[in-house]
Amino acid sequence: MAKNKSARSSRDAARQAHANQLAAEKRRSRVITWTIVGVIAAVVAIVIVVTLMNSSRSIPDAGPAPASGTEQGGIVFEDGVPTEVDGPSEVDATTVEEPNPETAGQAPTEVPGADASDIIIYADANCVYCAQFEAENSEALNELMADGHTLEYRMVNFLDNPGTDNYSSRAANAMTCVAEESPEQATDFITEAFATYDSHQGAGLSNDELSSLASEVGAEANDCINDNTYRPFVNYTTAQATSAGIAGTPSVWVNGEYYENTGDGESFQSWAESQLSN
Repeated sequence: MAKNKSARSSRDAARQAHANQLAAEKRRSRVITWTIVGVIAAVVAIVIVVTLMNSSRSIPDAGPAPASGTEQGGIVFEDGVPTEVDGPSEVDATTVEEPNPETAGQAPTEVPGADASDIIIYADANCVYCAQFEAENSEALNELMADGHTLEYRMVNFLDNPGTDNYSSRAANAMTCVAEESPEQATDFITEAFATYDSHQGAGLSNDELSSLASEVGAEANDCINDNTYRPFVNYTTAQATSAGIAGTPSVWVNGEYYENTGDGESFQSWAESQLSN
């Protein structure tokens, strides 16, 4: 009897030891698995960061400016088409003055270049409110230009992010490309580019889609769009806007006065006409 009890005790001990060993192996297996997952995730993260850094570095600080480009990085339109101005032939975002820290966070009361352009619009291609403003007022802007007033678009990249492959910059580059290479279609392209926000809802368009959109309005600027020709100019425009205290878009100025859109029932066109008559 004693021998049987001893045998059973030995078998129980062996089974328990085996169970303990299996449990330990499972724990080790889980640790190894999660370690591998963690290493893979870290490698992927590093690859993404390096890719984004390389992509960012691929855009030089300095680059060409369009013939219609102003000192503030805007594109000037007269009679509905870009017009050549006495602006820089090349720009460099690193040369733009830093914002005044004493006025940081304060809304500007004036913008540079207001004496040269009747209407100035700071806009971001991926800004929903910019898209709304363009949808509501593109015809009014065309009418104001038909009346002899100049319009200057200053396209910024405030809403750039890796998730859209920096769509704000790419779309602004495309707008500048069309203005330079197919000026007769420039205003149509800008209007249509903003109109796509309803469909992409902030996800942006690819460069191929931007090129296709340009073709749809009769413009040819594929190489310029794909080569990021005016991305340095977009960075320069954004630096100038930041230096001027522009913190959000759209920021619309007419005859040097800021359009507040108070919702009092007066249309933008009516307000603009009253400002331009002063």
